[in-house]
Amino acid sequence: MNAPARPARTLRRPFRLCGLALCAFLSLGTALCSPALAEPLHVSAASDAGLEQVQARQQAKERAFAEAVFLTAQRLLPAPLAAPRNELLRQFLTPRAPGLVQSFQETTPVKPPASASVEKAAPEKTAPVKPPAHAAGEKALSAPLTLEMGVEVNRPAIRELLLRLGLLAGPKHPKAFALRLGKGVAEPDLKPLSDMLALQGLTRAAQAPVQATLERVPQGYLKAVLWADAKTYAADGQDMTQLWLDLWGKYFSAREQQPGGLGSPIEVSGFGQVDAVLEFTRTLQSWDDCVREVQLHGIDVSAGNSTGRWTVRLTNPQRLDARLKEYLPGRKLTAVH
Repeated sequence: MNAPARPARTLRRPFRLCGLALCAFLSLGTALCSPALAEPLHVSAASDAGLEQVQARQQAKERAFAEAVFLTAQRLLPAPLAAPRNELLRQFLTPRAPGLVQSFQETTPVKPPASASVEKAAPEKTAPVKPPAHAAGEKALSAPLTLEMGVEVNRPAIRELLLRLGLLAGPKHPKAFALRLGKGVAEPDLKPLSDMLALQGLTRAAQAPVQATLERVPQGYLKAVLWADAKTYAADGQDMTQLWLDLWGKYFSAREQQPGGLGSPIEVSGFGQVDAVLEFTRTLQSWDDCVREVQLHGIDVSAGNSTGRWTVRLTNPQRLDARLKEYLPGRKLTAVH
C-alpha cells in the first residue's frame, strides 16, 4: 500500500537574491543596462515672418529643438537660476541643441473650432477691396510658420554639459577662484570669458582655495592649470572660451567635486513580482535630476511582498523624497527606513 502524498510546503521565509545569484539573474535580460526611455517633450516654435517656406520650416524646427533642450536642462538643475544666468544658459545651449536631439516628430496643431453657422440677412453689396500694390520686385511678407513637435533629447548628454559648467555642483561649488596670468596673456584677453564666468557662477578673487594660471606657450597655443585640494587639472588649446570650458569641466566632473557622497541606500518593500523590482530600478535611473549611479544590490523574494535594495549617488535628497512620496503609495510600496 502506497504511503499518502505529503502536502506541498509553502515558502515561509523570504529568499534572498544577491551576489552572484543576482548577477546571473540580471544577465538573463538587459533591463538594467540602460535607463528608461525619456518621454518626448511637446514644444512649439514659430519662424520669423517673411521667410520662404523651406527656410521658415527649418528655423521653426531649430527653435523647437532649442526649446526642448533648454526645458530639459531647467528640469535637471537642482534649483532655478536667476534670470540673467538662465538667459546665458539658453544662449549656451541653443547652438548645441541639434546635436542633443535624438528624435522628433511633428504633431498636428490644434485648430480653432469652426464657428456655428447662423442664418443672417444678405449683407449689403460693397465694392471689393483690392490688396495694396507692392513696389516693383517687392514680395509680400509671408506669415510666421508655427511648428508643434514631440522632441526626444539626450538627457545624459545635457546633464553632462550642466555638470561640466558647474551648475550641478551644489554646495561643492567653489564660487571664487584666484587667477594668475602668465606670459602672452593680458587682462583684455579675458573679455570673452565674462559671460562664461557669469554662467558658471564664478568670480575672481585675490586669494581663494581654487587657483589657476593662464599663459600662452612658445608654440603659440594657450595653456591653463588649476589647483584645488592637492588636485591638478590642465587644458590647452587655441580658443580662450573652449580652453576655459575644458579646464573647469575637468574640475567639476571629477568625482570628488560632485554632490551625493559615495552612495546612499534605498530599500523598498511590497513588490508583487521580481519584474516589478526591475521596473522600479529603471524608474530610479530615469530620476536623473536627483539620483545617479543606481545599483541594485539585492532582492529579498517573498510571495507577494518582495523587497529591493539599492545604492544611489544622491544629488537632491528633497526631490527624491518628493518623488518617492508620489510614486510609492499608489503602487502599495513602502520605503524601508
